[in-house]
Amino acid sequence: MRIAIMGSGGVGAYVGARLQAAGESVAFIARGAHLAAMQADGLRIEMPVHPVHLPRVRATDDPAAIGPVDLVIFAVKLGDTATAAQDMGPLVGPDTRVLTLQNGIDSVAMIRKALPAARVLGGVIYVSAVIDRPGVIRSPGGLNRIVLDAAGGDAVAAAFCAACDRATALAATATDDIGGATWEKFIALASISGATSLLRASMGLILSNPQTRQFQRQLIDECVAVARAGGQAVRPALADEVMDKLSKMPGTFRSSMSEDLERGKPLELPWLSGRVHGLGAELGVPTPAHSAVYCGLVLHAQGPQPGLFR
Repeated sequence: MRIAIMGSGGVGAYVGARLQAAGESVAFIARGAHLAAMQADGLRIEMPVHPVHLPRVRATDDPAAIGPVDLVIFAVKLGDTATAAQDMGPLVGPDTRVLTLQNGIDSVAMIRKALPAARVLGGVIYVSAVIDRPGVIRSPGGLNRIVLDAAGGDAVAAAFCAACDRATALAATATDDIGGATWEKFIALASISGATSLLRASMGLILSNPQTRQFQRQLIDECVAVARAGGQAVRPALADEVMDKLSKMPGTFRSSMSEDLERGKPLELPWLSGRVHGLGAELGVPTPAHSAVYCGLVLHAQGPQPGLFR
């Protein structure tokens, strides 16, 4: 397959590196120092198990230099969605599919403002990966699963799953219920991002304290309540499953939003705890924990501002 990675940050670069290492033709769209490092020294994934170094990668900041591909993996931050969706036009040919691996529950609708609906496949990814330094992605390991829309047996979706099967430390499954899968990821991610960012703490530390452990559970429960009030079916055991998975993750695990907060970068807050806060108000569901996260971080959502203390 010819694959383009639109947004070669932690998630995009991780997926692209795994696919290239498995033999796929991959082009990375990146920018700044990260792009320069990839062009000069390739791409490296640093993790305890299955690290990888690709000495040579095709990387550019100009989608027109790549041309139409079979699949665009769309992995930019949510705040960059509208601009990136327009910029990726040269990558999209008559049979191209765009697979979004963005966070939140709004990604597909946002991208479809720029492309025909049938071209856009919803997807979610379970992986912890961030840019540690230009050209280097850091991951604690433990998570490497993608779930994507089967789209009635779409050939590109099926080919992507097969490519992931050939890769190391990457797996993909297609589902006929991408809406349910997206909400399950959202419930977990919005809650994890909210806790690790507001508390400025790793998951191990959060779970080791009775008060912050209860706060983490409250964030999950509020997401579940909002989902159900909005008509989304949520499995009864989901909240317990999320807490169990968190307890088995590396104690150093943090969300990418908490990493962005520490580095003074813009936050995906409006589409995570901010979205829960907004939906709660709209649906009449109390969300005091997510509202606390939103109000506690909203001044940091656009990055450093005059008068903010870090």
